[in-house]
Amino acid sequence: MTRFARTAELPAIQTPAALLRPFAGEKLMLLRAEARAGAVLPAHAHPHEQMTLVFSGRVRLRVGEVWLELGPGDVAHVPGGVEHEAVFLEDTVAFDAFHPVREDLLEKLR
Repeated sequence: MTRFARTAELPAIQTPAALLRPFAGEKLMLLRAEARAGAVLPAHAHPHEQMTLVFSGRVRLRVGEVWLELGPGDVAHVPGGVEHEAVFLEDTVAFDAFHPVREDLLEKLR
């Protein structure tokens, strides 16, 4: 089945660091994350493989022991189970792809 969404209009989950707007298929999930400059996503890990693509703004992302600074068009891979964290240097819109689907996030919309 084909589905469509305007990502800026998807139902949102408000967290201390960002506004999260998930869109899930059967085995893959895309998440629009909107964060203000200065917001911090604390260190965490999850079993899901993740790709982060910065659409606008700038973010410092730690994946394991490596710190990266990402801007528009930059992408980073976060292997499942690896600790990571982020500091948003500017107002930022980023997209995270997860495999498998993050059911823990979808539960927060129900």
